[in-house]
Amino acid sequence: MRLLYKKITLPVLTLVLITGGGCKKFVDIAPPINSITTTTLFANDVQAASAMAGIYATMISGGQLWSNGGLTLNAGLSADEISSSQLLASTGLSPFETARLTSIDGYADGAFWAPIYKLVDNANAVIDGVNASTTLSDSAHTEIIAECRFIRAFCFFYLTNLYGNLPMPLTSDFNTIALLSRTPQVQVYQQIIQDLTEAQAVLPDDYSRGGGQRIIPNKSAATALLARAYLYTKDWKDADAQASALISDSKFSLVSDLTKVFLKNSAETIWALEPNPVGGTPGPSDASNFVPFSPWSPDDAIFLDPSVIDFSQLAPLLTPNYYLYQTMGGAFEPNDQRKVIWVGYTLIPAPTAPYTGDTLFYPTKYPVKPSQNVVPTEYYMVLRLAEQYLIRAEAKAEEGDLTGSAADINAIRARASLPPTTASNQADLLTAVLQERRVELFAEWGHRFLDLKRTGLANAVIGAMPIKQPWNGNQLLYPISANEIKTDPNLTQNPGY
Repeated sequence: MRLLYKKITLPVLTLVLITGGGCKKFVDIAPPINSITTTTLFANDVQAASAMAGIYATMISGGQLWSNGGLTLNAGLSADEISSSQLLASTGLSPFETARLTSIDGYADGAFWAPIYKLVDNANAVIDGVNASTTLSDSAHTEIIAECRFIRAFCFFYLTNLYGNLPMPLTSDFNTIALLSRTPQVQVYQQIIQDLTEAQAVLPDDYSRGGGQRIIPNKSAATALLARAYLYTKDWKDADAQASALISDSKFSLVSDLTKVFLKNSAETIWALEPNPVGGTPGPSDASNFVPFSPWSPDDAIFLDPSVIDFSQLAPLLTPNYYLYQTMGGAFEPNDQRKVIWVGYTLIPAPTAPYTGDTLFYPTKYPVKPSQNVVPTEYYMVLRLAEQYLIRAEAKAEEGDLTGSAADINAIRARASLPPTTASNQADLLTAVLQERRVELFAEWGHRFLDLKRTGLANAVIGAMPIKQPWNGNQLLYPISANEIKTDPNLTQNPGY
């Protein structure tokens, strides 16, 4: 695999990623280091912790990076969740949206394969460097490796769900990983669960490593991702148990005010990425992708006077770059506060009376457009408690605990000011869970795309979308770059490419 290097470069940041008051568990964190090599790391605890700070910095740096909006956007375009603005059509619709990805266009490679594998190799390089060190404290050695195992599992989870069987490097040694073949997905999940189980056993239960902020993966983050991995592998009992551990944990609660769910360190946050407003990415890129500069309605009188307004010039300011797919606007029940709070709308201005075109709905989970040198109020949510309720609801329905499943669904619905679910049998409850996942987790980390695939509904739902015709189900797995195939003779292509 040519994208896995012996030396991994990380950005030099002038602002320490890990901030906030309180004591760190084993070391005061220094600024993120700028490179990782297996021969020069790690002389002391500060150096090792700085390497981890650099890893988290790479995950939130850069607009539309896979871990800062890119996965949400492109996986949403692949599903019935996100559409691109007509104003972007002149530059060509995304092949994610039209289901026309190829092995030579570089879209999937640049968006997912290359950057996610680079993060895997960062984590492996830190593991190798920590294991080679004889001067680290026992606590630093144990916890840094556990964090790296979590990051590696996190990356493998998305890679296998986007690509299926995949190369699975567990070291940064070039001679070992250069010519890897694809590992069956069942074994990838076994490694994911092993990494998460080992991380869960030793990571701290609190958020002391982040100075009290929920920005460093801890035991709870490992538990949350483990619950999801068990759900995806249909291990209902363990998915139930892991989700239950978080739901019963007093550190977390569903935030009743939907305007505050995605604020930094909200009680619903299990793990989030902290933006760097100084010389880096000042905030989640979702706001830039989805929120128009100035939404409007016909009540704005100035927009009704074509002698004042040049619609051709104004349209880019009034229209979001990307918005919710047409069926998403009607996916919410009447009075669902998630649509009221987390969805905005604007009208496409028309050049003639009545000056209104289609109504566009767009996500507003992150309504604040990032600004340099402004302390962010929103961190980029990675794992949150609401998902755990829905994981447990699905697991309980599969286990036959229909009352328990309904109770978890109702916890999410009550927060949205909706009445209890009317579902009572297993099939209806599973349908209700999928619906709640759709309207609760929309525009978050590609949940909709992955849910349709794992439940076997993708061909029926995505395959019926007009923009994806003629439909070819091979697009449910992304293509591996042709350059990767040429470089590694043991690497095979996904079917249909």
